[in-house]
Amino acid sequence: MENGSLSEFLARGGAEEIKKGGGTRRFFRAPFRGVPAVFCFYDDEKEENRYYAGIARFLKRIGVPAPEILRDAPAENLIVMEDLGAADLRSLARGNSSERSRAYRSALEGAARLHRFAPEDLGAGTPIMRDGFSRAYYKWERDYFLENALDDGLKIPLSAREREALEAELSAVADFLLALPPQLVHRDFQSENILWKDGAARFIDFQGMRVGTGWYDAASLIFDPYVEISETERRALFAFYCGETGVPADAAAEKNLRLAAAQRLMQALGAYFFLSEKKGKPHFRAHAFPALENLVAVSAGTLPRLHALAEKMLARERELSSRRNISNHENKIV
Repeated sequence: MENGSLSEFLARGGAEEIKKGGGTRRFFRAPFRGVPAVFCFYDDEKEENRYYAGIARFLKRIGVPAPEILRDAPAENLIVMEDLGAADLRSLARGNSSERSRAYRSALEGAARLHRFAPEDLGAGTPIMRDGFSRAYYKWERDYFLENALDDGLKIPLSAREREALEAELSAVADFLLALPPQLVHRDFQSENILWKDGAARFIDFQGMRVGTGWYDAASLIFDPYVEISETERRALFAFYCGETGVPADAAAEKNLRLAAAQRLMQALGAYFFLSEKKGKPHFRAHAFPALENLVAVSAGTLPRLHALAEKMLARERELSSRRNISNHENKIV
């Protein structure tokens, strides 16, 4: 296919749709000029979708694993890219533990390569990308969490005084993360966005790349709600990432990871409830429980107000989940 809309593409037949993710983009596997390819059709909902091709070329140029762009057609809202296969880090969760370990280390190695780039390292070849993390953006993430997960999803009331105290604690987290050295970050560095092909991790869905702290990416993967990771594995991945970035694996680094994880998990929980309750994608609700468990764990001993709230939210989600299971069972009986 060289030109045409999504409807014209579908009319040709022979394409396999890849149903994955919570966005509005649509992905298909089909040949392109005789080679296996993935066709990505997007709408104008998010401007960052138009950044994908430029960022992919930039990442390949600096040695960060990304798919080759075969065609970039912004006038058609279309990107055609190299097909990296269907195996992602999430699909490796139930497989060979040795292969999974290699895959995760390969992913963190690639992330560390990206995180070596600071704003002053970027020259004329820098792609168009989103504005960097800021106080306003971190506040948007925590407001997204409070609105969608706490207020609308779990309907747990907080008094004005409780909200004020929580906001002060979470605002301090943002200030802490903003004080860390600025680096390029993927921004959505979770298991479904890291493919495993030919013994190496490859990155996708990096259109949200921006300047932030690399700990946000590391925390996104190490505390990913999509995959069950033991505490032993987490500590090993933390130590590996520290080694790749030349940072001592000490209490200071662990604090960086835990606070970044708290911030990231709030964003993820906001997304899970928003997508399940407001966008008609109920399967995302299943990820809320492990995300809340992770939030309880990372906030313990460091963020007392968030920790207490996360425990309340976890108990509420456990109660609601039990009710849903009973209701589903009764419906099956009827």
